Amino acid sequence: MKRRVGLGITLAACAAVEAAEPTAVAPPANTAPAAAVQPPPVRKPLDLRIGDVRKYMMPNEFREALAAPDADKNTVVVEAKRELLPVKYEEPIPIWPLGPLYWALKNPANSWRILLPDINRGPAGPPDVVPPPVFRWGP
Repeated sequence: MKRRVGLGITLAACAAVEAAEPTAVAPPANTAPAAAVQPPPVRKPLDLRIGDVRKYMMPNEFREALAAPDADKNTVVVEAKRELLPVKYEEPIPIWPLGPLYWALKNPANSWRILLPDINRGPAGPPDVVPPPVFRWGP
């Protein structure tokens, strides 16, 4: 009985997959020959030339680049500041008595966070004013 049900489910799944895939349709007999089909247009090759470098650099930077040793001429440095996007797991979790449970019901995908310490909140208690003693093995 179980094998028949499993076989029936398998055949139904295969039929659904086969019905979902488009089948190749043969072209009608009265179409134009294959030689009449136009080839795709030829694309222009990619132009990677910089052009006049003086448009992109100040004159003193250009002179420094020309006077630099070969190792510096082959090095490319790109400087940029990446803007950090707000992340959902950095939002604070409420701390009042039933707040975390309500928050977990409202955010079920992140409810695991109520079991961990909050990264946005500092350590509990007053800050350490006196540094802890340094551990040593001997006198």
